Amino acid sequence: MPAVVLSDGRVLARPSIPELADELGISERPDPGVIYDVAVVGAGPAGLAAAVYAASEGLSTTVIEGIAPGGQAGASSKIENYLGFPAGVSGQQLGHRAQLQALKFGVHLQSLEKLSRSTK
Repeated sequence: MPAVVLSDGRVLARPSIPELADELGISERPDPGVIYDVAVVGAGPAGLAAAVYAASEGLSTTVIEGIAPGGQAGASSKIENYLGFPAGVSGQQLGHRAQLQALKFGVHLQSLEKLSRSTK
């Protein structure tokens, strides 16, 4: 049984990825009153890079992801052909770094599951 113990002592038994993202504060509930300059669909390396570039230029940016930041690359044990990592990097590490950089520039991360829940 996969379980996650949160910093406040609560235990989540078999949480879905969107539920865990909610608890960790790495995704946001969409605000219907906000209009973004840029909306990126997909939080893989390319999507997060596009979001970082847009947000770093002062554009209001959101990233919409179906599962979790990192995309398919997140499952790779070693990526050796990504710019800036000549010795290689794990997909999980690459996704985490890209997500942190996106958050640094104020990118809003939203999951498709949250979007579908908020429109029901």
